[in-house]
Amino acid sequence: MTPQVRYGAGMIEGLPSDVDMPGEMLLAGYFVAVPERLAVSGLPRTQRLASASDCLIDRFPNDGCWFGTAQEALAACLPLQLPVEARLYALLVPSEHVGGFVADIRAAGTDEPVLLAHLDGPGAGEAAREVAEDGHKLGWEVLGYDYGLLHTWLCNGLYEEGRLHLGVDTDERGLLPDRQAALRVAAWANARGDTKPVTWFPGALIEWDTPIESGLGPVTTVTPAPPARQPWWGRIL
Repeated sequence: MTPQVRYGAGMIEGLPSDVDMPGEMLLAGYFVAVPERLAVSGLPRTQRLASASDCLIDRFPNDGCWFGTAQEALAACLPLQLPVEARLYALLVPSEHVGGFVADIRAAGTDEPVLLAHLDGPGAGEAAREVAEDGHKLGWEVLGYDYGLLHTWLCNGLYEEGRLHLGVDTDERGLLPDRQAALRVAAWANARGDTKPVTWFPGALIEWDTPIESGLGPVTTVTPAPPARQPWWGRIL
């Protein structure tokens, strides 16, 4: 039986409302991952790196695995023995930056039914209205799609140069503080010729604090209630 998600009645918090945000935020998809400890030269030193990329953290059931709903993501984890740190995440992308992401997916010819359905399908944009409640925005990152893998700017040798030339830095999760910082990094990375051949784009990362149910033990869950007030996507415009 597919599990349902228990997350209470709070809305997604912290999405920026004090910056220019044309268009809307589109849900790329859900994934399950374990925050990673980083202590590598040239990368931010952190105990809890979070990323939608496939480069620096462990994702479950495997790298590159996207889910269309939170319920599907949690159901896929039921047979697994997940670390207690595993969490559910969602990636949101500003609509005006979706084009390059989708173009790279189509150029690669890889199988990405979830990403394409959410970002370029007939109902693109609708899925974002169904994001489960009680998630909170961790921060922003800069990503690029390359033949089945989603890369982060951090693993392309850009972190130290970005700090030096752009004056940007990451937080304790390895994430940028706001959309404007992510936009600057993405534009700067796209203007270079020494990164992976991808279209870099900004994305907001959402996390749910609830531990993931897995083979370690059962958890009784209920379906989240629909939003009862102005939706979060209306508050970021």
